[in-house]
Amino acid sequence: MIASLVAAVCLAAPAVFPVDGRVTDWFRPPACGRCAGNRGLEVSAVGGSTVLVPVTGNVEFVGPVGGVNYVVVAVSGQSGLRAVLGGVERVAVARGDLVTAGQRLGTAGGAMFVGFRVGPRRDNRYLDPAPLFGLSRRRARLVAPESDPVSLPPRRSDHRWENRAMTCWEFRLGRVTRPRGPGP
Repeated sequence: MIASLVAAVCLAAPAVFPVDGRVTDWFRPPACGRCAGNRGLEVSAVGGSTVLVPVTGNVEFVGPVGGVNYVVVAVSGQSGLRAVLGGVERVAVARGDLVTAGQRLGTAGGAMFVGFRVGPRRDNRYLDPAPLFGLSRRRARLVAPESDPVSLPPRRSDHRWENRAMTCWEFRLGRVTRPRGPGP
């Protein structure tokens, strides 16, 4: 969280959200480097829509990883900060290109991944990108019902089940029995 705020303050210009779409899965930091989690934002975009470069920097990587096209941009003036975009089709940039925030990067293939990573690749320390884009996640809020809640009818008293604690020998095979005396 603190690293995200530091990165947001340190960016020379605000980050541009790369594609029109809705965030479908928010940042969930993993417990360890190989543990499950979401290391960025999953965005549902219309296939073929324009993808923009989120920050000014140099393109470090363009290519498929696990069958998905990725573009990694090293942020200018930020040692170790990289923007990672996955799901980019028809990429319009190449490795080594200097790109500016808002420049056309390619087209969306539908679902997209947007993340920011700090440090060398082996560290895999990812930041929550939402604050960099000015996004906030809406939290679920419970609302009291407007009308009276539905109430269940009172339970009928059954002679076998009274409102008292039972000892373990009183409960056998679904019925109450009395202890028979000492020993089994």
